[in-house]
Amino acid sequence: MAFLGLLVIPTELSESKVADRRVDYMGITSFTVGIVTLIYYLSEGPSAGWTEAKTLAPFIVGLLLLVAFVVIEYKIDYPIMPFRIWRSRRLVASCLTIICVSAGINTLIFYSSLTFQNVLGYSPLKTSLAYIVHGVGAIVAIVALTKLVTMVRTKIIMIVGWFFFIASAILWAQIQYDSSYWSIPFPGFILNFLGMAPIWLCCQINSVTDADDEDQGVVGAVYNVSLQIGAPIGIAVSNIIANGRNAPTALGAELLVGYRAAFYSFAIMAGVGLLVTVIFAANSDPAKMKTPTGGDADAQVLDEERGKVAVDQLTILETAQNSEIFEVKDGGGKAPSTTGSTVVPEKTEIA
Repeated sequence: MAFLGLLVIPTELSESKVADRRVDYMGITSFTVGIVTLIYYLSEGPSAGWTEAKTLAPFIVGLLLLVAFVVIEYKIDYPIMPFRIWRSRRLVASCLTIICVSAGINTLIFYSSLTFQNVLGYSPLKTSLAYIVHGVGAIVAIVALTKLVTMVRTKIIMIVGWFFFIASAILWAQIQYDSSYWSIPFPGFILNFLGMAPIWLCCQINSVTDADDEDQGVVGAVYNVSLQIGAPIGIAVSNIIANGRNAPTALGAELLVGYRAAFYSFAIMAGVGLLVTVIFAANSDPAKMKTPTGGDADAQVLDEERGKVAVDQLTILETAQNSEIFEVKDGGGKAPSTTGSTVVPEKTEIA
C-alpha cells in the first residue's frame, strides 16, 4: 500500500488553508483510549463475561473518557473533531449504515468459518480457499458499481443492496451438516458481496461528500471508527444468541442450532441497516440536486447570477466591436462613440 501511495499521491500538494496548527492532544488521547476500551469490552465481553471486573472496569473508564472528549471538543478552539461535520445528513447516515454492514459481515465471516471447520469438517486451508469467491467478487462488484453510482441515486442502490445482504443471511441459516460447498456457501457468498459492495461503496462516497477540504481527514477517520465499532457489536450479539442455543458440550452437527441462530441474527442486523438507510439516507445526491439547499444555497445562486451578468457584459462588448461602433483614436486606441441613443463605455468592469 505504501508503494502504491508513492505512485498515485501527488508530490506537490496545494498550500493548506488551515491557519491554526495547534494539536488537540487532550481530545486525541481521550477519544483513542475511550474507543479502544469500548471495543475491548464488546470483543471480550461474550467470552470473559459482561459484568466481570476485567471487562466492566475498562468499559466504565472508556465511557467517562468519551464523555470528557465531547466536553473538550465543545470548549476547545481547535478541536480534532469539529462538531460542524455532524451537520451533514450524509455523514450521519453513512456512519450508522456502515456499523450495520460491518456487524453483519463480521458475523457471517466468523460463523461461516466455524461452520466450515466444526460442522463440515474443512481444514483451515480449505476454509480459507472457500472465501476466494467472496473477496474477488466484492472487488469486481465495486469496480463495476463505480459507473452505476453516476446514473442511479445512491439511496436506491443501497436499498437494493440490503435485500441481497438479507437474502445471503437467510440462505446461510438453511445450512445442514451434510451441505456441499456449492449448495449454500457458494451462492450465499455471491448474494452477500452483491449486497455488501453497493452499500459499502455508497457509504464511502456519501460520508465525505459534504466535508470541506480541511475536514476530509477527520470525516474519514470518523467513518473508519464507525466501521471498526460495527465488527465487535456484530460478534457480541451473535455470540450471545448462538451460545444461548448451544449446550457447552455440543459438537459437530449439534452446533448448527446455535450457528443458524447466529445467521438469523445477521439477517436482523441487515434489516436494521435497511431501516437506517430508508430513514436517514439523503433522498438526493449532491451532483444531481436540481435546487441547492442548505446554508450555501444563497451563495451558490448569487455566484450563478454574477456569472450570467459577466457573460452578458462580455457579449455586449463583443457585439459592439463586431459592429464597428468604436472609432480609432490618433494613438491607435479605442474611443467611445455614440450611435443614436446608444453609448458604449470605453472600459467596462466585469464582476
